[in-house]
Amino acid sequence: MLNFFNKYKEIRSVMTLTLMSILLLIVRLEVYYTFALVYLIWNLFLAFIPYLLVARLRFKKDITNFNIILSGIIWITFLPNAPYLLTDLIHIKTALKSWIVLESLMILSFSITGVYLGFISMYDMVTILIKKGWLKNKYWVAIFENGIWILCACGVYLGRHLRWNSWDLLHSPNKIFLDLFYLFKDVHKNQNAWIMVVSLSTFLIVIYALFKSFFSLPIVIYKRKV
Repeated sequence: MLNFFNKYKEIRSVMTLTLMSILLLIVRLEVYYTFALVYLIWNLFLAFIPYLLVARLRFKKDITNFNIILSGIIWITFLPNAPYLLTDLIHIKTALKSWIVLESLMILSFSITGVYLGFISMYDMVTILIKKGWLKNKYWVAIFENGIWILCACGVYLGRHLRWNSWDLLHSPNKIFLDLFYLFKDVHKNQNAWIMVVSLSTFLIVIYALFKSFFSLPIVIYKRKV
């Protein structure tokens, strides 16, 4: 777990990125006189959900297995919203040529903030699972992390191209899983989709590894007392 000082630095960095994103959006509103991309705030709010969910668990001394399982289901449901912000970069093409730098920086700031929130929540979730003894060694940690990022990439595809939302799992789970089934069933037919899934999952896996390395966040395997 992070000590108090690191928690303070984490909160400060999250707030700094968030405020910078909103500030750039306000500048854009003043320039364009349009609310076309205000929904980026909503997308960022969705990226905050998995982060806040795991942050809540961090401050609990005794976490029940049921609490972890229930929180984990909600967490993995909303986690794709964090890297989803990367796909909002497609809206740069609609920017006026004279303001394309501002547009790029504004959307990129939201994207970086979302990915940063996703990385922190992943690290904290892994730490919690290790302490519970559910991830017993570095190989299980790698399988869990990489598997989740691949699922996130699939979730981003479902959201960006098929327009599914996280809460659609509550009332249309069959249709979502059917779309996933067809995605895996015919890889050649869904070549464009797989290019996106593979490239995004590779990006997340590599950048997350660099994130842990750069911020000196080692994964410590705790030995459970017998």
